[in-house]
Amino acid sequence: MARILCTQKLLNALDIPGPPAHTVGQRRLRGIRLGNWAATRRRFGGRDLVLALEQRTYLTLVFPLWPRAGFRARFADALAAALADLGVPEDLAAPEHGAVDAAPLVLLADRTLVRSLDDVEFICGIELMYHDDLRRVQRNLNDFPHPRRDPCVPADAVARLFSAAGPLPSRSVH
Repeated sequence: MARILCTQKLLNALDIPGPPAHTVGQRRLRGIRLGNWAATRRRFGGRDLVLALEQRTYLTLVFPLWPRAGFRARFADALAAALADLGVPEDLAAPEHGAVDAAPLVLLADRTLVRSLDDVEFICGIELMYHDDLRRVQRNLNDFPHPRRDPCVPADAVARLFSAAGPLPSRSVH
């Protein structure tokens, strides 16, 4: 089962104590290709946003933090939008955003993922200077290359991950 690895800042905002990551099982769900998510809370121009990064592909999500009660629904909606924008068929995408409801929230301890979230925060801040639409910002972040990754662009990594089920439709230019 995928986990949502949260920074302490995000766990505090969600009012979740956050058990240590090693106490949570890793049961694998059928039909799920994406893995763990690293997530944090960031403030941009008075807006509290969640930035989430999938560990394997670096697929990036951006969505509002508040209200607290709708966190998982907004996470799943942002994931559904990202996968749709990348041409992932709905029958393959549905289990992925459905898995968000079952994913335990645990403390993020991986320093590499924390640094990657910091990089995404920087680029997201630049994108938000030009665009207010979070879905557009999210699309642009998924075209941003990350060093020392193959493929280095999250959109390409998602295409590779889901291509085993057949070719994905071509993406439009953002």
